[in-house]
Amino acid sequence: MTVRPDEREEIIAAIKAGDAEQADRLTIVHAAQIVRQIREYVIRDLDRPLAISIA
Repeated sequence: MTVRPDEREEIIAAIKAGDAEQADRLTIVHAAQIVRQIREYVIRDLDRPLAISIA
């Protein structure tokens, strides 16, 4: 699932409207989607070797 471009606008609109509960709900959903995307990105690359240089 990708982040919809209008999600941030929905959050901003809720803040401007003074609807803290809606802004909070939207922000939590938005953040959860970003976390899922990062996890998917990391998991996708786990099967590739990673060279780490300690200098």
